Amino acid sequence: MSTTSSQVRRERAAIEPTSLDEAVDLLIAHASGNRTSESTPVAEVDRLAGRVRAEVRGLQSMQGELTEALIASQDRIHAMKTLAQINVQGAASDETIGLLLDEALALTSSFLVVLFTERTVRATAGDTARLDACTETARRSLAAAPGQLLRTTDGDHAVIATLDPEGEGGNFIGFYRRTGQPFSTVDLPIVDAIVSALGVMIAFNELHRYELERAAVEREHQLASALAQSVIIEQPPRSSAVEVFASTTPASLTGGDFYVFGKTQNSIWFAVGDVAGKGLPAAMLMTRAVAACRVAFLAHSEASVVDVFGRVEDELYEHLDEVGMFITLALGVVDERSRSISLVNAGHSPIVAVRASGVEPVAATVPPLGVIRGRVPTVSTVDLDLGHWLILGSDGLTEQADPNGNLFGYDRFDQLCHRLYLERSSAVGESILDAVHAFAAGSTASDDCTLVIFKNSSTPA
Repeated sequence: MSTTSSQVRRERAAIEPTSLDEAVDLLIAHASGNRTSESTPVAEVDRLAGRVRAEVRGLQSMQGELTEALIASQDRIHAMKTLAQINVQGAASDETIGLLLDEALALTSSFLVVLFTERTVRATAGDTARLDACTETARRSLAAAPGQLLRTTDGDHAVIATLDPEGEGGNFIGFYRRTGQPFSTVDLPIVDAIVSALGVMIAFNELHRYELERAAVEREHQLASALAQSVIIEQPPRSSAVEVFASTTPASLTGGDFYVFGKTQNSIWFAVGDVAGKGLPAAMLMTRAVAACRVAFLAHSEASVVDVFGRVEDELYEHLDEVGMFITLALGVVDERSRSISLVNAGHSPIVAVRASGVEPVAATVPPLGVIRGRVPTVSTVDLDLGHWLILGSDGLTEQADPNGNLFGYDRFDQLCHRLYLERSSAVGESILDAVHAFAAGSTASDDCTLVIFKNSSTPA
């Protein structure tokens, strides 16, 4: 009995196939009669056929998996092409964000994609039935690892990413898969590509928003500049006794230089000032200073120069002290009958009296407005004799730099004024402004430029 069993085992071993090819060969041999029914029993044939069928089913299953993988790969390639065609370098409208999230949903095989901040959900794609639970999961993940840019959670069934980490928007995106389909390292490059695309889009949106806000501020500054300049751009008063020239040019949209006149019978009140600083704050202070001077000229035209100066200082000091700024100011009055000028200088320059013999500066006797209150200024007097005149400028003239950084300077300014002293006031003013402009040779204006000139109208041309 044992001999027969051993023989059967040997016979089975002789026909036992080691591969699918051998099993097929044995079946073919049996079918063609090359083996007898005794050497290849029916049971063995059935077993071999079962082996072949199992292998074929395995191949069919593998083929199905490969087909599904190929279809999924083609879907991803199509989604990546669509993603690449989305204009990410533009303003992130609701439509473009929605389109990108739809493609992200397909690319990552997620059932839900959520764009959110720490407080609100901005946009979604997919099945939102579990939206609240998913966003809560995301926020817990963010709280657990606040500095991490890419994190997985919920048993690797969710990926949470930070968008534009260098920005201030606090935007995040979450990808969620169903149970049994966790994310793996193979998925992370696709997630990273989506995060980069959406991050660029949102960054451009922030830049676009900033540009819109800046444009709005620019328009406001332009309006403020127009209003501020309209306050001071006025024709100087006409006089039969004195020629008057006046000009001011801001270095930027808005400036702090100003001049203001007040005409009364036989007198011309004037003020020339410079608010410390530039831009809109200086322009706002400038308009307030102009208003204060006009009121003082109108209400106290019969008062002394010192008294009128005190009225202007009283009006402006508290506000200047509050904002921490100051104003240099030259304020005075022209007596048309005597052709003499009385003025006080509160830290302003350049102010010079020009005569045939030379140029004489009119020095400051009190600090600028807003520095120390209540100091009594010394009054300077300039007689506009034949050929004599007074110029009141601003530091934008003497501090103008050329391309090499050299300043126009007080010496050059004084020499130019003396050389022009026989010209009419309008010619003198235009010549000085042209000389400063030519000296700059294209360099940016260092400061506002203001020029006011008083000259005896009897001066020969």
